[in-house]
Amino acid sequence: MSIYITIFAVSTLFFYKASKISDAKQRWFLVMLAILPVALIAGVRDDSIGTDVLVYGKDCFLDVAQSRWYSEIDLSWMVRMEPGYLLLNYAVSRFTNSYNFFFGILMALQMIFVMKALLVFRNRMPVWLALLVYYFSYYNISLNQMRQSFACAIVLFACTYAYKRKLLPFLLVVGLACTFHISAFVAFVIYPLFMFLRRTQSYKMMWSMVIMGILMALLVQKSVDVVLASIGLNSSYAHYFKDSTHGFFVTKFLMTLPIPIIFFYYRKKFFRKETIYLAFSLIVMVAATQARELIGNDAERIMNYFVITQVFVLPFVCAHLNKALQKVTGALGMSFYIGYWYYMFILNGYHDTYPYTSFILNQWL
Repeated sequence: MSIYITIFAVSTLFFYKASKISDAKQRWFLVMLAILPVALIAGVRDDSIGTDVLVYGKDCFLDVAQSRWYSEIDLSWMVRMEPGYLLLNYAVSRFTNSYNFFFGILMALQMIFVMKALLVFRNRMPVWLALLVYYFSYYNISLNQMRQSFACAIVLFACTYAYKRKLLPFLLVVGLACTFHISAFVAFVIYPLFMFLRRTQSYKMMWSMVIMGILMALLVQKSVDVVLASIGLNSSYAHYFKDSTHGFFVTKFLMTLPIPIIFFYYRKKFFRKETIYLAFSLIVMVAATQARELIGNDAERIMNYFVITQVFVLPFVCAHLNKALQKVTGALGMSFYIGYWYYMFILNGYHDTYPYTSFILNQWL
């Protein structure tokens, strides 16, 4: 556990310094230093850390490394993996046969997208706090769900273009995310959704949209194969939407409530057009705790593209409070995220990332 806490703290310290510097070159030098510890730990981890490492991560890279040309990659990987992920495997394998090195590069690139997204708002909120929220919410997940975590990081960056109302860059960046995980195609609706919510500025409308979305998902899950086929996707993606086997998950539901409570408690202090999508993100976050049980096994993962922006909520709230309330609210908020991280990833071993082990690190030490 201590190794995670240490790399989160060191990385956030460098990022904090980076967010305070106006010179772009110095800022990005510090950003690279902030990325180094989290990328290093991701790279040198044993292949037992993260279930998907042995499901596809290790074998895919080693097989791709044996291919002389991209076109010679085994057809089974071509069918199973998205082209962007395969291309990155191929590019890295031209320089090394070490899958550990690839995992480190993958994490480094992921964090570049995350930190670029956060730095857009460095003059508006304490973005170092957003980075801590990201680490305690998503870092351990990204050691397992590597492709989708990378896609989510890209979508987070794409959301900054929705915020700036730049449609073409938004579409291009989301398109890039789709090349790492096909489920990212749902993120294309974020731009019109963002514009619609900005115009309406209605919490009632937002709640209605979430409820309608859940009802539509429940109705469509029985015909999901037909729906997927109509948009050119085969039935292998159907497991993202159906085959639910569990009931209402009270524990996860209760664990997501503290941050929405903080946000809506203070909403009168900062309500504006930009706030409405953050509120939507929080409501989807709460609804997502039941998505797997009510809609389908991986529906919760689909909704992550809409939830990821919740990393901005706590720093946004703190930025609009006086110094005394900032400290109290920030401390309470981070206590929740640390408690959530400990309960999910340390105590319950969610995503198989604890205890952390590294044969490579042990050799160095």
